[in-house]
Amino acid sequence: MELALEEPVSRTSRSFREEQVSRTSRSFRRDQPVAPSDFIDEGWDVSESPTYSLQVKNLSYKVAVKNNGEGPGQKILLNDICVEAFAGELLAIVGPSGSGKTTFLDALAGRIVRESLEGEILVNGHPINNSFRRISGYVMQDDALFPMLTVRETLLISARLRLPASMPLKEKKLRVDNMIAQLGLENCANTRVGNEKVRGVSGGERRRVSIGSDLIHDPAVIFLDEPTSGLDSTSALNVMQVLSRMAKTGKRTVILTIHQPSFRILETIDRVVVLGRGSVLYEGALQQLKRYFGPLGRTMPEDVNVLEFALDTIEDFQKSPAGLEPLIKLQLESRKLEVEKGEKREERKVQVGPGGASSSYPEYATSFLAQCYILTGRNLKNVLRTPELFVSRVMAMLLVAITLGTLFLNSKVSERGIRQRTGFISFTLALLIFWSMEAMAAFIEERQIFIRETSRGAYRVGAFVVAKDVTMIPLLLLLGTIFSVISYFLVDLVREAPEFFLFTFTCFLVLCTAYSYVSFVSTLVPNFAIGTSICSTTISYMFLFSGFFIERTAIPKYWIWLHYISLFKYPYEVMLQNEFGSKHFENTIWYGDVDSNTVLSNLGAGKVHIWVNLVAMLGIFVGYRLFFWFSLSFFNRSVRK
Repeated sequence: MELALEEPVSRTSRSFREEQVSRTSRSFRRDQPVAPSDFIDEGWDVSESPTYSLQVKNLSYKVAVKNNGEGPGQKILLNDICVEAFAGELLAIVGPSGSGKTTFLDALAGRIVRESLEGEILVNGHPINNSFRRISGYVMQDDALFPMLTVRETLLISARLRLPASMPLKEKKLRVDNMIAQLGLENCANTRVGNEKVRGVSGGERRRVSIGSDLIHDPAVIFLDEPTSGLDSTSALNVMQVLSRMAKTGKRTVILTIHQPSFRILETIDRVVVLGRGSVLYEGALQQLKRYFGPLGRTMPEDVNVLEFALDTIEDFQKSPAGLEPLIKLQLESRKLEVEKGEKREERKVQVGPGGASSSYPEYATSFLAQCYILTGRNLKNVLRTPELFVSRVMAMLLVAITLGTLFLNSKVSERGIRQRTGFISFTLALLIFWSMEAMAAFIEERQIFIRETSRGAYRVGAFVVAKDVTMIPLLLLLGTIFSVISYFLVDLVREAPEFFLFTFTCFLVLCTAYSYVSFVSTLVPNFAIGTSICSTTISYMFLFSGFFIERTAIPKYWIWLHYISLFKYPYEVMLQNEFGSKHFENTIWYGDVDSNTVLSNLGAGKVHIWVNLVAMLGIFVGYRLFFWFSLSFFNRSVRK
């Protein structure tokens, strides 16, 4: 049974008073540069903030690999790691490429399945459970943010999702203002985040926004994967100074990976863990690292970056016949000596006050309905801020409707009129379904944001799905109506109100089922190119077995299942029945002695029940939405096995 995280006392810093924020904000003026040392208000009372220490005992992680045809084997990524991280400190994980830095960070942050790990990871002496992600934050290396939202909006949406529902909106906004001040983002607070396509904030500012969105809920434990990656030296230093101040002033436990920090960045780091091929080669203060390799005959020259010296030493040992064994042995002896002396570790152990009680955080800060509301609002903002995309969709639908309408203009009651109507119906379905493939690009671009947010418990997968549907369904209804209003009367289909509205509703359902199918496929593919290829192939097969090219009775039994799962079958039969089965054509002779019933029978739609087919279409839509939810829940996750 998993134990809940222990929260010693109430965290007063979680309640930001308005006067505190006002005082912090007054120290920043838009016409003056913001110094990193000013990012945190020294007046905050953090003396009663709960603190959390992490203790790693004999942690190992192995993955299965193939051994050149010799059968399955194992690769050791983490090997018997013992490390501690304390509140109020910034702990850096360093090492050469392939040393296991990110893997170790992921293991600490709960991004690797617990059953795959050997050893223990304890928080205040207790095993980690699902509540841990509520009191921790994880900042990925890539800045996955919505480019059309402003800095303030990005942080506010994160605050509304990750702060308790009981906290007033006014206080959440104050929390956002305070975070903006901490991160030095006041000058760009109302600027769009942007990306490589949309002009916005700078790379350093974008990184700080990414950090802020994952720290807005004031986590006690912060994990960051190479927060300075891709930044210039000044921006990298600013980020590290912010994190250092957060650790010391906010009594937070900050753990990050970093690659070759500069001299000035080293000043922000309290302790380091040096890894080599998954093993700990050193753990402790940077100053002690200068003399650490002395017993191995390695003396650090003056005016040399201590971590560069350590990494160079590791590389030299890796090339030697003995490999890293001397360094691993030195670390084991150092750890044993420290334990025997009882130094530092016993003194720095987090003391749990007598008033502390074991309590579990709820898995999510807000309710399902609140999450749906917030996510829907964010989706609508993104849609409204890309009017050119909306206009292009409407114009494309207008063009398609006019093209088909004028191509099959004024279909007559004749043998040719039958072919015109069936051709119009089949190509209507093809264009509507293939047109829906554009939904794939939008989701694939957003997927990394979804993974980042859900991996830290920002919202439920179901809320994401519902918000998407609430945003998209009205747009699909509008597009389906535009198409039917124009094309229906140009082709001169049955001019009766029930038939027209049924045709319009069917077009809308076609767009919904296609959108649902394409969205599901997009969760299974790594990129847009592969997704497009899969969708084009499968939709083409569905079209082939729709009943237009070959009647159902003529399809071989071993292929008939493709007919029944086709997105084309049910709307095609509905539209045929709606046109040729209409009372308007009840006694119509199309040519010779062929009446409407004969036409339907020849087209394979004589025994079709319209409402049964409509229910089937709704079932397909709901079914693929459930598949979409299932795939997001189990296949689109950041947790490794």
